[in-house]
Amino acid sequence: MLVIFAVIFCAGYGLVSIFGKDILKAQIEKQLKVKVGLSSLYLSLPLNLEINNLSLGELAKIRKIKIYPSIIGLFSGKIILNNIALIKPEIALERKEDGSLNLPQLPEQGNKQVFIAGFIIKDGIVSVIDRRVNGEPFSFSIKNININIYKANLLPYPLTIKYTLSAALSARPDTKEAQIGGSGLIDWSHKNMQGDFNMTDIDVLFFKPYFGKIVSSQEQLATSKADFNADLSAQNNNLLIKCRLNVKNLASAKETAPEANSPELLASLGMDLLKNPQGEINLEFDIRTKLDNPRLDKISLKGSVFQNVLENALENPDKIKDTIKTIGEQLKEKGFKSIFKDKDE
Repeated sequence: MLVIFAVIFCAGYGLVSIFGKDILKAQIEKQLKVKVGLSSLYLSLPLNLEINNLSLGELAKIRKIKIYPSIIGLFSGKIILNNIALIKPEIALERKEDGSLNLPQLPEQGNKQVFIAGFIIKDGIVSVIDRRVNGEPFSFSIKNININIYKANLLPYPLTIKYTLSAALSARPDTKEAQIGGSGLIDWSHKNMQGDFNMTDIDVLFFKPYFGKIVSSQEQLATSKADFNADLSAQNNNLLIKCRLNVKNLASAKETAPEANSPELLASLGMDLLKNPQGEINLEFDIRTKLDNPRLDKISLKGSVFQNVLENALENPDKIKDTIKTIGEQLKEKGFKSIFKDKDE
């Protein structure tokens, strides 16, 4: 029996080494419509496939891919992959002006189903160019990406997997990079989930093209950091993502002293109203979607940010009065005198 297996393996190894590389390149190019390159492809015991130096046009370069198929699955007629490992992948994403991404259209699978029980990314990098933001295209990168998705038990049912992830997010030179992390458990059999996703110490000034919609003054952003947390829970495929965004270390309008009558002054004064007693801005919002088909277009903003305005008004009424009066005076200078009138007039 061992002799037969050795003969089959040697024959398969030789066929894959000679013909596998060209066949794989042709199939990927046909399916993804991109130019494909790879240096080698071969089998290793026990029937594992290894691909070296795979490139997909300008989209991706992957140092090594290891695929571990299930031998039992092969005999049962199903395509089951015990694990896929991507070693040092480099992905180049581009968001175009219309909001679309430079990702190839994946073909329909038809009746064929591929079951993946485990997935690993080691030392990955994703470089992003966003052309939809105002002004010049904005570039950033996510580095040191490590993801591990694996089965939580040996039984085939229920299909329960666990995941852990970590990465680092771009920042300005000599500024600490933001840290990304998360973990959780997904029960695909019943479509339930419990997990989290976190980003800490985001360099707000570096990401001003995005945070500028919340805070437009560059001086206010100079020392500020942001944290983002998301709790993910799903029952019967109904996924609820409870999100929290905390912007901290924001300078006040008086500290930054924006130019009078400038939009930056109005924005700074408005941000002062939204701060909590610790000088932070907190936004909370929920996303309700489906676990097997997640979409991010159903967002519900909570009232926590407006609660800060109310608390400031109760605790510091004179400060709120002065801030609102200053905003009114600035708007009057901009041609809204008919709306904001003094009591004495």
